[in-house]
Amino acid sequence: GMTTSKRNVDERPHYVSFIAGVAGGSASTAVLFPLDTIKVRMQVNEDKLRLATRTSVISAMRGVVRHEGFLGLYQGLAPALVASALSWGGYFYIYEGTKRRLSGIDGVGEKETLTGMENFAAACLSGAAMVCVTNPIWLIKTRMQLQLRNFQDPLHVGGKVVRPYSGMLDAALTISRDEGPFAMYKGASVAMVMVSHGGIQFMCYEYLKQHFSKYLKLEREKKDLLGHERIGVLEKLEDSFGYLLMGAGSKM
Repeated sequence: GMTTSKRNVDERPHYVSFIAGVAGGSASTAVLFPLDTIKVRMQVNEDKLRLATRTSVISAMRGVVRHEGFLGLYQGLAPALVASALSWGGYFYIYEGTKRRLSGIDGVGEKETLTGMENFAAACLSGAAMVCVTNPIWLIKTRMQLQLRNFQDPLHVGGKVVRPYSGMLDAALTISRDEGPFAMYKGASVAMVMVSHGGIQFMCYEYLKQHFSKYLKLEREKKDLLGHERIGVLEKLEDSFGYLLMGAGSKM
């Protein structure tokens, strides 16, 4: 079952965390992908992408839709969905598994809560592992996002002209052949440094979650007079909104 209000270690089977991560990662990517496409193009900000130096997000979106159609906002969606599903599914699988080992749930010396540094270490380990697995897919995703859908202009990478990719497999083969066997791991060193960001985020999240659980327990005791049916509704609202706020606060 789920943990008590004192515990910050998930005792459910590992595959539950994996499935939840896959579902959450895929859903958030599908919903927010147009914004990610605009972000990537604005970061590159090349003339061929038809984005002015100080363009706004809305005007950039309008430009993409005008020149490339609505589907232009979804260039590279396939690798993004694969990468997000693997990243978040694998991340939570390793993260929760590491926490279980640190807490001693699978052995002896069981601890009710983990320290902030233990949560930080578990998150960093998970992030580093997923960088090794998914960096090639994220690279393909970014390259495909930079291709104009209707015009299929070639990309200029490292001073070389790269022909448009027809899909994920073609991109992987072309990048490996034309740019070398380690090209798929370009940017991996920076990504490894950035896993500390996830470590800090989850350390803050676990801290807030632990204290939020204590707060909910006190609030539920105060609401006994409201009736069981209404308490159930309030608990669901509080849990959903509370975890949303905690996740957003940790990210910042």
